[in-house]
Amino acid sequence: MPTSLVKEQVRCKERLRNHLSEVGESFDYLRSDVRNLSRYMAELEELIESYRAFAATVTLSAPADRATQRKLLKRTHKIIGPPPDTLAETRPELAQCEDLVT
Repeated sequence: MPTSLVKEQVRCKERLRNHLSEVGESFDYLRSDVRNLSRYMAELEELIESYRAFAATVTLSAPADRATQRKLLKRTHKIIGPPPDTLAETRPELAQCEDLVT
């Protein structure tokens, strides 16, 4: 084999090794990001449920406060969906999907 061909093969192998190393590092970063995102989502879900329970049980005496509470709950339902116990009633197509994520 000519020397130039051997050198080219060595360079190609080295580039391939470097690319594979970079890909491996990228996957490590992705795994870490997914773990962090999963933790964040769990915390967010817990926070949302706490907020939802607070908003649903708070007693407001002034009519304006009650209107604010209704708007807040309506906005909450619009952004994150109805509480899980009413999901089957309001959005049956999503209730089926919820079984897959719980």
